[in-house]
Amino acid sequence: MTHHMSNFGPPPGPPPGAPHDPARGPSPQPQSPPWAQQTYVPSGPPLASWGRRVAGALIDIALLLPFYLVAGVGGGLSQESGIFVTVFGLLVTAVGWLGFIGFAVWNHVLKQGRTGYTIGKGVIGIKLVRKTPSTADGQATIGVPMALGRQLLHVLDAFCFIGYLWPLWDDKRQTFADKLVGTLVVVEPRSQA
Repeated sequence: MTHHMSNFGPPPGPPPGAPHDPARGPSPQPQSPPWAQQTYVPSGPPLASWGRRVAGALIDIALLLPFYLVAGVGGGLSQESGIFVTVFGLLVTAVGWLGFIGFAVWNHVLKQGRTGYTIGKGVIGIKLVRKTPSTADGQATIGVPMALGRQLLHVLDAFCFIGYLWPLWDDKRQTFADKLVGTLVVVEPRSQA
């Protein structure tokens, strides 16, 4: 039996609904047209839900509150009369803001870049990874420079909060920052080792 090949696709088969001829081999599976959007299917751990991502972020924000409060108290003291109280207030404000920035950089850039976890992500059991063919499971931590870039790009996510909501309907559950740097957040509890 010879098949006629044309420039317009595979050879014609039996009309739809026609009985299958066992002599021709297994019945063909229906195929979606090439323009149909393909759904992303992760090959490793499942993607983290939006709710889990928010829970991790809320923990990380809560950890910054003490620094913010110290800066606020210092700001209040700096408004008082008397040079000693004003200088002390300014010093407390500086310590609060330096602590705030230092902790945020350590947690979101250094720690997350090296391990994939912030403190909040670790508590919730989710991890930031990038897809790369160089590792056995196709996932790796993103590194400090990429973590810094991702944090800076979260400015785009903050625009009307639409970027932070994007994982609700995105097939890869990514924010705009995730899309730009090629990262995913997956469910992967920290090992207790």
